[in-house]
Amino acid sequence: MSDAYRFGARPRAARYVPPPPRRRTRVPAPVLLIGFVMLLAAYGGRLFMPVPAPQQGPAPAVLTDVRAIDGDTLRAGAERIRLVGIDAPEKAQSCRDARGEAYACGLAAGERLAALVAQGPVACASHGRDRYGRTLATCSAGGVADIGRVMVREGYAVSFMDRDGRYLADESAARDQGLGLWRGAFERPADWRKRHRHPD
Repeated sequence: MSDAYRFGARPRAARYVPPPPRRRTRVPAPVLLIGFVMLLAAYGGRLFMPVPAPQQGPAPAVLTDVRAIDGDTLRAGAERIRLVGIDAPEKAQSCRDARGEAYACGLAAGERLAALVAQGPVACASHGRDRYGRTLATCSAGGVADIGRVMVREGYAVSFMDRDGRYLADESAARDQGLGLWRGAFERPADWRKRHRHPD
């Protein structure tokens, strides 16, 4: 027995020796190239597919013999065309001007629409039909790209909330500037029709 064990001493612990680092296996370049080509063949078509062009709206058709029936409706031959997204006062509807005096706002809206139509050839893009059989459309005339937008922007009509509200910003601008109907007081055409049981 050694002196260390004789006097109660503990034997030295064995030192930890870490294993040698593992060598990384390098993939040969040809193998990488083959893998890349295979991925490209599998998914390359998806990566480089052409972006589809945005869908265009309905193509406008040039109309003849167009006249304004009221502030939001046209007639072309036997066809009645309702300008989509706007609502103008009815022919029999009256409004109040800035001085509080009554005026025929419905007739004024019809006259303004007639003046816009007279500026040049009228072209309308159909958006279907309403319950009365009228064609719903956006129309242009001469240098006016969107007749409905002009009617709302100048305050002769309001945005028709029953449709899609596309002219809400134009209505807000007309109201802020006090144009047309917004110079005084008026009843929204839809409310006037309900009160008078007048068809749209």
